[in-house]
Amino acid sequence: MSTTTLRLDSPLKRRIANLAQAAGRTPHSLMVEALEQKADEMEAQIAFARIAARRDQALQAGKAGIDWHDMKVWLRGNVKARASAPRPARTKTRAK
Repeated sequence: MSTTTLRLDSPLKRRIANLAQAAGRTPHSLMVEALEQKADEMEAQIAFARIAARRDQALQAGKAGIDWHDMKVWLRGNVKARASAPRPARTKTRAK
């Protein structure tokens, strides 16, 4: 594993230290997790953009896309599935 230096301003460094302490973790582990999450997010966005560009090129070239009727059927099924999915119970919070 290699070493990388991050220069953080004091307020951000304090925030990270406070959050890590509250979570019972080290600031290092918190920052590594945050960087992993951001890298995953950016990789997914890039992959999505590549797929969208390929599909757009295919459509512009005159290739068939998805029929609107089929898309409506799929969307309605997706909405129904989400609507029927169990939702987490709400908990009451007491004022202190």
